[in-house]
Amino acid sequence: MPEVLWVVGMLLALGALGAVRLVPWQGLLSTGYDLMLDSAALGIPLEIIYFVALALALRYSGRLPRGWYWKSFEHHHLLGPRQKWLVLPWFFSGALSFLGIVFGIALTVLGMIAAVVQTR
Repeated sequence: MPEVLWVVGMLLALGALGAVRLVPWQGLLSTGYDLMLDSAALGIPLEIIYFVALALALRYSGRLPRGWYWKSFEHHHLLGPRQKWLVLPWFFSGALSFLGIVFGIALTVLGMIAAVVQTR
């Protein structure tokens, strides 16, 4: 399994190098900004809905532990099957939005590197 991570990391690094060399820096920056901000605008409300749905589900079942919100994902096993269908889609969509934010930040950083490399 660690070998797969090395291969994926190397492919990502080669793709980043190619993007810095081939894609205009303005395109990388604007795509990164758009992806980062759109993902945040979508992800933050989704996570709020997730936390409210999880709190209501745990309270309804009588298993709302103290400090549940600090590591909310550790309490998913306390949910019943029907509750999981109501709570977990919000969790996964918020997590995907977070990945979009991280990818947008990476594109923005690559755009900054490309701006330095391409304007020399």
